[in-house]
Amino acid sequence: MKFVHKPKARRITLVGVFVIIAGLLLFAVSANAAVSNDDCMACHEDIGDSYAATTHGIYLMGTSDGEYSCESCHGSGDAHIEEGDAASIINPAKMGQFDGQETCMNCHSGHQFDDWAFSSHRAAGVSCASCHKVHTSAQHGSVAATPDLCYTCHSDVRAATHMPSRHPIAEGKIECLDCHNVHGGTVELAMDDSGRELCFSCHADKEGPFVYEHAPVEEDCMICHTPHGAIADNLLKQTEPALCLNCHSMHFHASIEGVEGDFSVPQAPERAGVSSHDGFKKAMLTKCTQCHTMIHGSDHPSQAITTSGNALTR
Repeated sequence: MKFVHKPKARRITLVGVFVIIAGLLLFAVSANAAVSNDDCMACHEDIGDSYAATTHGIYLMGTSDGEYSCESCHGSGDAHIEEGDAASIINPAKMGQFDGQETCMNCHSGHQFDDWAFSSHRAAGVSCASCHKVHTSAQHGSVAATPDLCYTCHSDVRAATHMPSRHPIAEGKIECLDCHNVHGGTVELAMDDSGRELCFSCHADKEGPFVYEHAPVEEDCMICHTPHGAIADNLLKQTEPALCLNCHSMHFHASIEGVEGDFSVPQAPERAGVSSHDGFKKAMLTKCTQCHTMIHGSDHPSQAITTSGNALTR
């Protein structure tokens, strides 16, 4: 018995199956076809007119051959086009802190963002959209210019920059980004250098090394100085001599008892002199730097001072 027609029937069946599968695949592809930028611009014409001048427009659309599109950040636009509802499209600027920033971090993953996950800004609930605008020109990518952008949260810093002694931020000679890495850093969002090294990048004459060193200078400038502004001269945290007496409480001027005659200082017997009832005023009404002029460090021994160059008088 010969079965002549069975192979033919099998071929027909297989062809039919392939046709059905191919049709389903084509239907799936067409159903999930990406929405083009032109489809988006049909409604969002105002954004379309300016997008070519934005950072994203210049880089992504100009050099990537259309690899990136509106859907790269906003997700599929099918439901949005069909329903016309803003809730049916992803808007990273209106998403929660963690969801919104993850969209940006998909591309913005350079080394400057390595510390973002543990930064003070992220811990405070600041998102990318809090400071940045996407659909605007490359020259205006921030919500506002610095330092006004920073002052929207850091009002205490704004007040400090108007103190009698201050860094020239208000004059435009220095800006927040010169010292701070807003996307994360080590010392209070400071740049890659430590706080001390950051100061020396401008104040190189204070770095040394010196033969006779002042210990706070070798440790941290912020022991004596406040960076944004102060009432005391030279951005000092306190006026002289109160600031110096925090560490040098045994200075012989400050230790003079208010009596007339000879005196000695128990902490330093070699330091002696003649006192009067008003002797204490020499300490409290005189600036230490009137004598100790080289307060950051010196290479020269001091004259007629028992501590040699450590007195930092010249």
